[in-house]
Amino acid sequence: MAGIHVRPRVVRILVAAATALILSVALLEHPRHSRGAAEGTRSSSRVAVIPGFHPRAYPGHFGVPALPVKNPLLASYHFTRLTTSKVTPAALANYDTVILYGIRWSDISTSRQKAINAFAATHKVLIWDSDGTGSQNYATFIHPFSQTSSGEFEGKPEGAVVSFPSAGNFLASDKPSSPYYLEPTQLVTDRDLINHMNAMTTGTKDWTPALVAANKSIPRGGWPLAWSYGVIRDKTGLTIYSGIDTDAFTAKLNPNDAIRELAIQLKAPFRETPEPSCAPGCQLPPPPPPSGGGSTYAVCGFAKALPKRWVRGRIFVHLRTSVAAGITGQLVTRSGKVVASGRQQTGRSVIRLALRTRRLPSNRTSRLQAVVLVNGQRGCSKPFRVKVDNVRPRLLRLTATRAAGRHLLSVRVSERASMTITGAHISRHRSWLSARRTFRFRLAGNVRIARLVFRDRAGNKVVRRVVWR
Repeated sequence: MAGIHVRPRVVRILVAAATALILSVALLEHPRHSRGAAEGTRSSSRVAVIPGFHPRAYPGHFGVPALPVKNPLLASYHFTRLTTSKVTPAALANYDTVILYGIRWSDISTSRQKAINAFAATHKVLIWDSDGTGSQNYATFIHPFSQTSSGEFEGKPEGAVVSFPSAGNFLASDKPSSPYYLEPTQLVTDRDLINHMNAMTTGTKDWTPALVAANKSIPRGGWPLAWSYGVIRDKTGLTIYSGIDTDAFTAKLNPNDAIRELAIQLKAPFRETPEPSCAPGCQLPPPPPPSGGGSTYAVCGFAKALPKRWVRGRIFVHLRTSVAAGITGQLVTRSGKVVASGRQQTGRSVIRLALRTRRLPSNRTSRLQAVVLVNGQRGCSKPFRVKVDNVRPRLLRLTATRAAGRHLLSVRVSERASMTITGAHISRHRSWLSARRTFRFRLAGNVRIARLVFRDRAGNKVVRRVVWR
């Protein structure tokens, strides 16, 4: 009887184990689609690259590098070159994603543009623009837009400005723990990426920005990353615009934000069928403020060395930062008090801030921050210290007497200072006096009048006239 009850139980265990094994293998083979399938969404898998992995260079441009299809971050996707002459509805039916790579929209015929637009309604289209294509107008795209190019230039970039919109952003984040993380410092300092970007016009209808940025060539900024659904009311398809400079694909960056952003876009889920919860129709997330709405980043540094000695009066702090419209600089104390401010001159990367040190405590080292603001939002800061002494040395003793045919001088000062004696029949004489110690000097008897100049560590000066009668 015992054997009769055990056998069905063993069979059930074996069947359950086999089922679990089959499911686990399926999930390992398709990690991206397991969750998406339950929600009616999917990620990219079969990718058509138009016009190819290494498009031709346009006249007057350097062109774009090869698409990094062999990079480990992109290893799970199958890429196929698709020339513009082969773009048809039937050909596109073999793919779930299209990348328009380094090609001008105007180079694609009207019939093929219509095929791409129809594909975008329920599939994914990535537009990887580049400064190698110049400024473009996508007036006939499924969601029309225009963009401006920074252009290709040699030399060191001045530094860009980047802001991460906070609402519904699944393409870029400044939080290291996020799967969409892009390193802000890399974005604003690398010579390509944002410094050579193309940018969609700010406020473009039917698009949502994922990055808001500006640079020297586009000082008022734009959207280097933006997205929309193929059909907004149904939430089907996904269209993504990227104006991040593709030259960064070959840069020695670790990690490489350009390649990482492409991987984020390929992994982004999209729907082929309407979203059931949309009634009467879906909408895009509300747009962020013009400045970006989230955290803002700029470049901060000092263009000239800061004084290490004790200072007094007014000094100048030369703050090097990004070049864009709406940039200002401040010097701020630890308590938040603004002690100096200035505005960036058009096209110049250095802000000259005049600091009146009398606004700081004297005979102390003050901790300050040089702060860069972009349209009123904090972009970056740089801490520094300044040693301030605006108090002149005090004379605790000064007497002039005679003895044995010579003139005597007795001096005591409140702090360490130098003393210079000048006058008729006197060679210029300078001595260092320690604080609160009495020093005596002997001068020739023919000296009648002398001028004493005391200077402390910061250059504060006290002058006295001494007469022997």
